[in-house]
Amino acid sequence: MKPGQFRPASTGILLGTMVALLLHIGVAPLRAAEPVRLLLDWSWLPYHSPFLIAKARGFYQAEGLDVDIEQGRGSASSAEILSQGGFDISHLNVTNAAQLIGKDAPITVVAIYQHKSGASFIGIKGHVTLTDPQSLIGPRIGSTPGGSDGLSLKIFTAVSHIPESRLNIVSLDTTAKTAALFSGTLDVVSGDAPAYEAYVRATGQQPETLLLSNYDVPLIGFGFAVNNSFMKAHPDAIRKFLVATRRGFAAAAQDPHAACVFMRSEVHLAGTDARCVDYFNNLMALSTSPTDPSWGLQTADEWQRLVSTLQSVGEISSNRPASEYYTNEFLPQ
Repeated sequence: MKPGQFRPASTGILLGTMVALLLHIGVAPLRAAEPVRLLLDWSWLPYHSPFLIAKARGFYQAEGLDVDIEQGRGSASSAEILSQGGFDISHLNVTNAAQLIGKDAPITVVAIYQHKSGASFIGIKGHVTLTDPQSLIGPRIGSTPGGSDGLSLKIFTAVSHIPESRLNIVSLDTTAKTAALFSGTLDVVSGDAPAYEAYVRATGQQPETLLLSNYDVPLIGFGFAVNNSFMKAHPDAIRKFLVATRRGFAAAAQDPHAACVFMRSEVHLAGTDARCVDYFNNLMALSTSPTDPSWGLQTADEWQRLVSTLQSVGEISSNRPASEYYTNEFLPQ
């Protein structure tokens, strides 16, 4: 080797020197992202795009989280699995979560973004007219037993003082219920307005909707619940998750079409992009905007009304105060 020529050091020596220098100047090594297991309320639907966006754009990573997203099979099922410790956080129908908390399940609701539930009776204009609860006496109503649909129907009949025996209820699963509405076998379906209104409009028809929340039925829509053991051990992870997820919702709300196109590129999503956008916008119309400072905030009044109603229809027998069902401690600041 000629005088003055640089002799490369071995890779091991160089790495060792770099680590020593970083430690000497006080720069800590990068920490591994904290794993978080998220369970959705259902299989992929348009309003799940914010979670995929938050993951793909690095919103979770920026908060130091590695979020694993799993599809669900109904909010009641998701709440049960969450309570058993199978997941850390769940996106679900809060009414179903409250039902289980009232039976002493170890979960807590940490944010609500859809205070006005989409639970409704939906038909097709020109085929049925829904003016008030009494107009439901007579039409053939498709309802899916169990889950949020069955619970909503039970609460509606109690609040409206219309015995379920006076309603012409036909029990069908979700897929059969939709097909029966369009074939004319059913006049009305019991379900989520954002979904069914989009389905009806996709056929070139207009929905006829009776929204339960317009008739003093105190149901709550979507939010987030956590397993209590996870909440105790990882409080910061919950805060960071809500911060990143809110960013995902804001991004999706800013351009719903782009959110739907992106989601379709990542997972299987039934229907057209137009129906996806319609569905997403319908849900957001019933929700707190992710740019609103109060996004996720829960109130004592809404919880007291929900818990009292669930007690009155025999869904919970516990005397646990409504204040123990939820917390605002982890909301984004």
